[in-house]
Amino acid sequence: MANNVINWVGFTIQVIGLLLITIELYLPALSERLKIFLESIQFRLVGTTATKQYWNWVAIGAYISIWVVSVAIVSILDPAMSIVANVAFTIFTMFLGSVIFMSKVFVRLGIELGRGNVIGGVGLVLALIGFTIEISKMVIA
Repeated sequence: MANNVINWVGFTIQVIGLLLITIELYLPALSERLKIFLESIQFRLVGTTATKQYWNWVAIGAYISIWVVSVAIVSILDPAMSIVANVAFTIFTMFLGSVIFMSKVFVRLGIELGRGNVIGGVGLVLALIGFTIEISKMVIA
């Protein structure tokens, strides 16, 4: 069951990424309209527009909160496992940080290759993530 889900998730992410790259390369008018639409979407927070920095702080705070609560629960249930939980979260944080860093690099590369349009960059990142999932399935199996 889980392998089937991973198959479809990897395939879907890859197809969405390739679709965005196709729009960027072959339909420049649609790509520009999609870019304007995505840039116009803004979240509002108590009447003011929330900035990107605000959402970054919210995400970091939520992640740290989940980390602290999870390790506290593990420590209460089995005190010997608290160090294992902290190590697991640290490894996951390093993995997540490297994925975010590589995504930013690929988006910048996609912007350069896509003549300044972010649609190609996001498509490139999604296609590479889907491709990585496909390759990891072959390596693991």
